Amino acid sequence: MALLAAAPYIRSVGFEFVLDDLHLIVHNAFLREAWSPITAFAHDFWHGTSFGASYYRPVVTASFALNGRLLGWGPGGFHLVNVLLHAANAVLLLALARRLGCLDRAALCAAALFAVHPVAAWPVASIVARVDLLPTLFILLAWCVLCRPAGGRVGLPGAARVGTFFLLALLSKESAAAFLAVPILALRRMKDPDGGIRDCRPVAISMGAAALVYLAARRALGLGLLMAPGLIDPLTNPLALLPRSARLLAALRLAGRYMLYLLAPIRFTDPRNYFEPAAQSPLMGPGVIMSLALLALWSGSIVLLWLRRDPIALPLAFALASFLPASNILFPIGSLYAQNFLYMPLAGACLAAAGVLGRAERRAGTTGAPTSRPAGIARTLVAGTLAAVLVLAAFAEAGIWRDDLSLLTAWSERFPNYPLAQSALGVALLDRHDPAAAVAPLRRALALTDRSLEAHYNLGVALLLLGRPAEAEREARAALLLAPGFAPALQLLDRTARRSGSTPPGAAWMPR
Repeated sequence: MALLAAAPYIRSVGFEFVLDDLHLIVHNAFLREAWSPITAFAHDFWHGTSFGASYYRPVVTASFALNGRLLGWGPGGFHLVNVLLHAANAVLLLALARRLGCLDRAALCAAALFAVHPVAAWPVASIVARVDLLPTLFILLAWCVLCRPAGGRVGLPGAARVGTFFLLALLSKESAAAFLAVPILALRRMKDPDGGIRDCRPVAISMGAAALVYLAARRALGLGLLMAPGLIDPLTNPLALLPRSARLLAALRLAGRYMLYLLAPIRFTDPRNYFEPAAQSPLMGPGVIMSLALLALWSGSIVLLWLRRDPIALPLAFALASFLPASNILFPIGSLYAQNFLYMPLAGACLAAAGVLGRAERRAGTTGAPTSRPAGIARTLVAGTLAAVLVLAAFAEAGIWRDDLSLLTAWSERFPNYPLAQSALGVALLDRHDPAAAVAPLRRALALTDRSLEAHYNLGVALLLLGRPAEAEREARAALLLAPGFAPALQLLDRTARRSGSTPPGAAWMPR
């Protein structure tokens, strides 16, 4: 199972640092400090960068610091650890499915689905998306302790281990709080004759204590439960700018696409421009209706199964609880497109699938009718074909993370009306000394919204390199209108004046 999980992603060991990897690892001097794996617990996630405090994920930060010390500061060692974490998660999911009473074949199928599903491509191939691999690891460890073999009681030592793993998960990513749904729902004893959760009261107390420790640590650093609205970059997540009702409709529509991607992982795309009011989702639009229907089916199934004391309700509830907070439905988050947040919901969905498959296999066994050889061969061929298709899809999806140009080219095609993708592609082309190619995506970004300081500045740089100082000057002035005193734009304006042969007009070229 570990080899199957690693197969689609092992080539990522040769990939470069991209996007947030540069801020959080490459240019983050804090990681290289002697005691950073320990002092990380006294700082927010973005400590050591120019970005504001918003998240508290010290276990991930400590893992980066240790990763660099043990395997070097090149990208290969970081990518290797991500691949190993995903492989470990696939093995743990297999073990957990067996502890939940699933037959071997059902557990293997569910774990294999988790191992090769293209949803994992983002959290595995993106180094900083380890923020989803680590909490899933600790949640699966906690769940394995929670589900004692043969349904035995957890006991106080076991409850303490569950609480410890849960705390480590919370310290990796705040959405790990979704695991609270499992012991809470399990207080209503499930029908689990072959194993599962028994007495959850000590576990609930232990996990509650872990949550209090986590909240106290956040409070000590001055971090609230939610990201402050002022810390959300509207170019990264334009939903944060929308009125609540419009944001909810847009988030619902996008969430529907995410849910469909879990079920049918065909290339995820979104052509919508969220900066254009006319493009906002109508109240009764098909995307909104589909999303509401899927959410109603998902939540309704959980309630119905829980009332029937069916243990499949637990992984389904965990999947939903980990999906909703990162979907922009309940509140705006820092990102618009972040497929890595589907990793934990995928784990829950695969555990639920293991329960369904195991039940079907057990039911087929009780009928006493032997499976014909042709039927068995056909079933094996279908399963093998599906696995091969998913492996190839995951392999291709991971490949876009090879370098920044590959990634941003793919993003600009999949999200053609997302200004950040277009602007970042222009910067990547500039970094490769191709200003002529950079102009088009930068102009496209500004056509979508003229509020992008970076797009104005970088377009000015590209135009100056192409020997068009007058146009470069206009872009520098536009950048200064958005951020008066922005030093790079002031320097660009000075360079354009010198290139055009005029004298820099001093304070006269400051915007009024």
